[in-house]
Amino acid sequence: MKNTVVLISLGGTIASIPDSSGRAVAGALSGKELMDKLQIQSDSTVDVITLCQKPSNALTGADLLQLRDLCLTLSQRDDVAGVVVSQGTDTLEDIAYFLDTSLSLTNTGLVVTGAQRVPYAPGSDAGPNLRDAINVAGSPQARGAGTLVIFNEQIHAASTVRKVSSYQLNGFGSPVVGPIGFVDGDEVRLFKQSQRLSALTPGAQLPRVDVLPVAVIASPALVEAAVASGAKGLVIDAIGRGQVPPDWVEPLSAVMKRGVPVAIATSTLSGNLAEVYEYPGCLAEMVNLGALKAQHLNAKKARLRLMCALSCDMSIDQSLFEWQ
Repeated sequence: MKNTVVLISLGGTIASIPDSSGRAVAGALSGKELMDKLQIQSDSTVDVITLCQKPSNALTGADLLQLRDLCLTLSQRDDVAGVVVSQGTDTLEDIAYFLDTSLSLTNTGLVVTGAQRVPYAPGSDAGPNLRDAINVAGSPQARGAGTLVIFNEQIHAASTVRKVSSYQLNGFGSPVVGPIGFVDGDEVRLFKQSQRLSALTPGAQLPRVDVLPVAVIASPALVEAAVASGAKGLVIDAIGRGQVPPDWVEPLSAVMKRGVPVAIATSTLSGNLAEVYEYPGCLAEMVNLGALKAQHLNAKKARLRLMCALSCDMSIDQSLFEWQ
């Protein structure tokens, strides 16, 4: 019988203790210490694994690959209904999408959560978020739904969730599309599922892919500097429907001719890329030169997907960002 939920603790604000300075030491608590402190009650059996104890800004590519492998191994246990990853919120949406794009768990729930307030602060969301995450991960509704982010009683798809506040308890949201469900006490309400790109199995090491933000009079020197210093791929956080400044076209074309893949994403919160313009730097020109359209993903998520694809030496073409 599937009645076990496994908590994988990575650290972060949710696992903090106070320092003598009055500031928080993120990740100081182990997973077991966190569960003991928060006194989480669950109908499921909860196993706890402390994978690391770090603030989320310190997580590495090796940590991500180890986390993925552990989630995959746990999903193969007959008793495990779901897995919860607790971590810092600063990179929570990144880790959630990495798991979503690199795993396809059909019979195991996978949930990521954290906290905006340290567990010893008045009104901390650490306990409620972790309790809800365990509840959702153990529910039948979470199985096959992809990686879910549980925060402030809302259920979000990893592909659309964003950190929307640096400190408020409603720290995560899915701009425009909204949550895909809610948690109401012990009740899990998952009323829709997001369409997902096919899962990619990453290789032994994630290569470096850089995000280059586009802005008015942004320097095209960033393009060559990124590649010259070791980037194996680029994601352009473009403006509007996917435009770049005219003086970016030549350096981007040059690196693509050298075999460096370039994906275009839009920096807007909603709306798709579209080849609707005809002028220097427009999306149509970039696509004609070989750029890929990272449709439906923001730049950070497109970066993680491109990293996974490059790590396993698969063919890099437009199908990477298309629903199957």
